[in-house]
Amino acid sequence: MDFRSNLNQNLKDNRYLYLFFATLLQVFLVSFFPDRHNALINEITFSIFMLANINLVRHSRRIIIIMLFFAIISVFLVWVPDHSDLGHKIYLYEKLIVTLFIIVIIYHIIIQILDSKKVNANVVFGVITIYILFGLIAGECNLLIYFRDNMAFSGNFDATDPSDLRYFSYVTITTLGYGDITPVSQLARASAVFFSLAGQIYLAVVIALIVGKYVSNSDKKKHEDEED
Repeated sequence: MDFRSNLNQNLKDNRYLYLFFATLLQVFLVSFFPDRHNALINEITFSIFMLANINLVRHSRRIIIIMLFFAIISVFLVWVPDHSDLGHKIYLYEKLIVTLFIIVIIYHIIIQILDSKKVNANVVFGVITIYILFGLIAGECNLLIYFRDNMAFSGNFDATDPSDLRYFSYVTITTLGYGDITPVSQLARASAVFFSLAGQIYLAVVIALIVGKYVSNSDKKKHEDEED
């Protein structure tokens, strides 16, 4: 019983850390394996990523049932091969559900960060994770755009490898602009403009938020020390 209680407490206290590492696995691990293993690695890391997301919200009874429902559906859809007939038919629904799920998780993290009274490890991991998740959303949107129009992008990328357009999404939000992949269609260009602006605005707002909280906490602590 003590072990179970300690485990639950550990999962709760370190929920942002676990989500941070699970998100990194989902984004980067697939890049270190040969092409024939990409799909399997992506499916495994996505399942771990979903478990970490559920761990983040499991203490909130208002949304846990809904999130569990969508997480189970998302994991099932991701494990269906994209190149199969069924995978092709449900591809659009898979991307939409995953995107909506990530948006809800981002919203949940933002609420908890805003409610936090001081800058701690959870706040730091939370804001970094949001930025990485934002890149994942951009990647899912790029995949949806390409699914709708396979001429929407041009350049050095493999249409059968989702990680290429995900890579393009992070190049976009960080405004690196290597130029190896280029948005061609109006929708693809509009998406690139939106995510590049939103990525920079997010960084500016987050820096202001963290600095504001840190200064406020420092002033409060200094004031308390002077009173003592």
